[in-house]
This record gives sequence, structure tokens and C-alpha cells, in this order.
Amino acid sequence: MAYRFEYEKGRGGFARVDIVSNPQGQHFAQKTYDPQPQLLTDVGDEELRRRFVREVQYQSSVNHPNVVQIVESFLWADPPAFIMPIAECTLKDEMAIDNTLGANLNTALFDILSGLEHLHRSGYVHRDLKPANVLKFTDGAQVSYAISDFGLMSASHSDSSTLTGTNANGGTTNYAAPELIGNFRRATLAADIYAFGAILHDIFGNATQRIPYTELDGPGEIGAIIQRCTKRLPMRRYPNVSALREDLYQALHTRPVVFNSSSEERIVELLRANSTLDDSQWDEVFLQIERNLGRDQSTNNIFQTLTIEHISALDGNAPELFSALGSYFADHINGQSFNFDYCDVLASKAEIFYNAGDITLKTNIALALLYLGTSHNRWYVERKAAAMLSSAIDDALAERIRVEITVTNCPFSAHIKHMERSISFTRETLHPILRALV
Repeated sequence: MAYRFEYEKGRGGFARVDIVSNPQGQHFAQKTYDPQPQLLTDVGDEELRRRFVREVQYQSSVNHPNVVQIVESFLWADPPAFIMPIAECTLKDEMAIDNTLGANLNTALFDILSGLEHLHRSGYVHRDLKPANVLKFTDGAQVSYAISDFGLMSASHSDSSTLTGTNANGGTTNYAAPELIGNFRRATLAADIYAFGAILHDIFGNATQRIPYTELDGPGEIGAIIQRCTKRLPMRRYPNVSALREDLYQALHTRPVVFNSSSEERIVELLRANSTLDDSQWDEVFLQIERNLGRDQSTNNIFQTLTIEHISALDGNAPELFSALGSYFADHINGQSFNFDYCDVLASKAEIFYNAGDITLKTNIALALLYLGTSHNRWYVERKAAAMLSSAIDDALAERIRVEITVTNCPFSAHIKHMERSISFTRETLHPILRALV
């Protein structure tokens, strides 16, 4: 498609961004290879073009609402270019006005984590996560954030990336993990966890006094998260985005807890104090869940305190208790209303039960997430539910889910139609046994 130049929006280290329009009058951002002279001298045109083309190909392969979409690319043109949606601004621009982000704080942080988790699960490491590479989009009253430019380098002072002609060194100094000094190829997902911790430090800490490549801190519970994200040894950081998301949600939603009973309060304290429990302690947890259910009391305090570490440890040590807890967890999700951001935390926990559970637990978790995602219009959860119902599952599981849908009168067709509207889901990706129900 032909695009008409409207005006130049900005320039980076080796590309410029122009606003262009298509024949229908729709406006887009066009990023065109246009390196700074010093980069051409240091690295060379052939290497820079190769990097530009390679990283655009990577980004084009990712389909997720929190990773910037590439609408069209012209990688073999001279100069190469690609088309993407127009953002309102970058996270860096927004933080320059209000570094606390106001009402958009939670949306920005959890959207970044959602996009980052998808990249990691797709086998990619961003390597240059920073506020300038997070774009803000506004659609009416809906605000969302998406990661852009993963693996692309820019060069301007201490807030820039570096490229050399002899190796792959790089990363933005104020956001680069210590292990990237001297060898950019060592970047793993732990380097992205470090960069996210540095973004938290921008918001909650004192970024003006930051010493690059060091462990960072901050106030209170957020400070503890920043410290763990930015540990010098990568293996001491959060092992994945799910664990980070869980702690971040708890820190951002600290609230007075109203307990149903003194025994429930004791169980919550037990869970908070121990990441792993022995058999007798797990017995106490299960007895409290059953006690609450028998009295028609909420189990939310217990399930909110149960961490991914608790669930994973139970899977390895007591499979029968793991299945029972997963069943309680699925019932806890079904039919309930939750905080929007908490839905992502619930989905991460549910995924552990699904991956390690038997056919009955997989069925219950898949349908619970289908309800949670569509009832809360949470894209992250809907995508997980879609994967659990896809043609990739085996016939026996699909048949078991079909029976459960029929027996419980689950409004399956309505849920699927909702996903088709909200996440561009297509029913053709459903397992054929389930597709016949729509």
C-alpha cells in the first residue's frame, strides 16, 4: 500500500519516525532506517541494516495487544521501513510530566508485564526495555501501553543504547543489567526483569541519583520488589514475570484485611510467613477453606495470600492435595467479581493448575478462566483461556470440556463471541469438538 508523508515526528539512533496516511485517510507512524552518521562510522551500514531488518521480523511475528503491532513492512526497500499505529506518546514522555503516572500507573505497569511475559514465552528477550520503548495508546476512554523496539538500539547520552563494530554490546545504561557490561549477548529474560525494576525505580525511587548497573531500592513493599528485580546475580531476581506480577499486585493494593474469623487470620499469617508448608500446615489450610465454604464465607483472603510458590511446591510434593486445591481455586474464580489487575494474578496461578492438573482439573480451570476473562473483559486472561480451548488440546480433554459445558449450562457460545470482539479471536482456532458448540 502507498503511504503519503505528512510530517516528521522524531528521530532515534538509527531511524526516524514520520506520520503518514494511506489512501483511505487513516494515519500511521512510519519508521524508516536513517542512522546517525557516527553510528554509520562505528558500525557500518550493512550491519545496521541487518539489525533493523532482523528485529522488525521478530516484532512482526508477535501478536499481542501489549506489543506494538507492525501493520506493514518494506524491509527490502532502500531505505527499509515499516508501518505501525500512532501512539499518543511514550511512557518516557508521560513520566516527564508526572513520573507517578497518576491514574494510569497500574495500567502501564501491568500492560508492560503482560507484553513482556508474552515475549519471553515466545522465546524473545527485549534487551532494551525502558520508558522510551513503551508506547501509550488511547482509544476513547481506554488507555493501554505496548512495548516497542525490542532489540533496536539508539544512541544519545546516558539514556541511550550503544553499538560497537566488534561485538554486540549495548543496552540503555540506566536500565541495563550488570551482566550486560562487556557482553550484550548474555542478555536473558532476567535482564528484562532488571529493566522493569529500573522503571519501578523511576516511579517510586530517586532516579536522578541512580548509579548504572547496580542494585536499586525504594520505599516499603515496592522497594523490596525493586531490590529483587535488580539483584546483581540474575538467578536471584524474579524467575519469571508471573512471580513479579503477583508481588507487584500485592504491593500496589495493600489494604486492611477483614478476616472472617480468628482461625482464618491465623492461616493467612501462616501463608505469609512460609513459602512452603509441611503436611500438617497444609491440612490446616484445607480445613479453613472447607470451614469458610461450609459457613458460606468468602475464601478470597486465603486464595489471595496463596502464592505461585505455594502452588508450585504443592504440585511437586502432594499431587492429590494439588488437585484438590486447584478444584477449590476454580470454584473461587467462577461467578466472582475481582479487581481488574488482580485477574492477571489469578490467571497466572490458574495456569499452574492447568499445566500440571489431570483432565478434570484442566477442564475446570479452562472454563473458570473463560468466565473470568470475558466477564471482566481482561485480554490477558482471555488469551490464556483461548489457548486452553484450542485445537492444540487432545480430543479427550475437549470432550470432557464439552460435557462440562453441557451439564452446567455454560453460556459457551456467548463467551466465544465476546472473545471474537475483544481480542480478535477466531472460533476456527477452537478444538473442533468445542467449535461445534458455537
